[in-house]
Amino acid sequence: MSLVRLSIPVGMLVENVLTSGEASEVIIDCLHRRDLASLRATIKEPMMDLEERLKTAEEVGEDWAEAIRSGYEFKFLHINALKRVLDFRFDLKLDRDYVQEDLTLRHLKLNREQIQLLHSLVGRQWSVIEDDRQKEGLIPVDIKLKYQ
Repeated sequence: MSLVRLSIPVGMLVENVLTSGEASEVIIDCLHRRDLASLRATIKEPMMDLEERLKTAEEVGEDWAEAIRSGYEFKFLHINALKRVLDFRFDLKLDRDYVQEDLTLRHLKLNREQIQLLHSLVGRQWSVIEDDRQKEGLIPVDIKLKYQ
C-alpha cells in the first residue's frame, strides 16, 4: 500500500491539526464540518489559514483525511518546510535541538519510532542518516538532501 502524497501546504495543514492532540476521527470530523474554531484553540499554529489549505487540498485532489488516518509522504519538501515538520511533529527547533549546515540538518536526537516516521514523511527527497553506534534510546540523526 502506498502512502498519500501531499504538497507542502496540505502537509502543513495535516501536521498542524495533528498537534491538537485530538483523535484522528475527531480532527477529520471538525475539518469536514469546517468547525475550525475548536481546532484553533489547541493547535500549534492557530493563525494558519486552515480554510485556505483545505481549499488547496480540494483543488489539487489531495486526500488530507486519509493522510491523517493512515500517514502520508511529502511530494516535495524544501529545507524550511522540513524544519517546520520537525517542529510540528517532534517539537525540535533549529539551534536548540539541531544545527543546519547548508542543506543538512545535524545532531537531531530521535527514538526509533520517530526515525521511522520521519523516513516515511520525507524519505522521497531527504536521507535520514542514523548514528550506527547507538541502537536504542535517543539516536543521533542527520538529515541530508539526497541529491546535492
